[in-house]
Amino acid sequence: MTTPSTFRRSILALAGAAVLAALPAAAAPAGHLEGYVLAAAHLPGYSGSYWTTDLWIYTESATTIDLWYNRSGNDNTSAQSVVIPPTQPVTFLPDVVANTFHAAGTKGSVHYLANGLVEVVAKTWTPGPTGGTFGQVAEGMPVALASTPGAGPDGSLRMLVNQTPSSRVNLGLVNVTGSPVTVSVEIDTADGQPAPGTSTFTVNLQPYDMQEKDKIFAGLTAATSQGLIVRAGVSSGDGAFLAYLSEVDNTTNAPATKEGFRFGY
Repeated sequence: MTTPSTFRRSILALAGAAVLAALPAAAAPAGHLEGYVLAAAHLPGYSGSYWTTDLWIYTESATTIDLWYNRSGNDNTSAQSVVIPPTQPVTFLPDVVANTFHAAGTKGSVHYLANGLVEVVAKTWTPGPTGGTFGQVAEGMPVALASTPGAGPDGSLRMLVNQTPSSRVNLGLVNVTGSPVTVSVEIDTADGQPAPGTSTFTVNLQPYDMQEKDKIFAGLTAATSQGLIVRAGVSSGDGAFLAYLSEVDNTTNAPATKEGFRFGY
């Protein structure tokens, strides 16, 4: 069952304004009404990997949940929702990109809005090179944890990671609004100084867009550095965004996800 795109524009115009106004009171990603699975996929990746996303929705009090799939690199304002009426406490949606949204061969984010409290968990996985699977589990993030225009240094999103030759680091950014936004990214050393090499760049996000920038340390001069700080904030536009790092082992393709966090709430 799908809902017309006007539903997204009308109901989210009200819900989004209320959520963004309440940002200072945000807390941890427990039960909430609206949020994002920051990365979902059904497509091949580097080093022979092939990524698939499974989704679990735990219903605390919701009776209806709208899901939108926001394709990477697109203006997703007119995306239609799939309506999920939970019939039991946990709803499992295997290979959600291909089976629920019929979008095999793509990646993006999953936006959800419920009429009661929910918690959402995603597993994105790939077959291992010698058998079995490797994957990462990530919680759905409430929109209230997003970084907004004018939030200042405390309102930017930070992620911490080591730079090593044995792994690659990808940065994901998700616009949680219907307004374009430009995100500025800085990579600093552990003492807060700019990392040597190309350590700054910007990403333009369309409405409800998701983009992942692969191998963001490729322009740095050091081969190994401990405790790098990746910081992202709004540099222009009215949108707000969530962010994550995916650190992937080059040998096994085993990933680990680190969501961006704010110092000020």
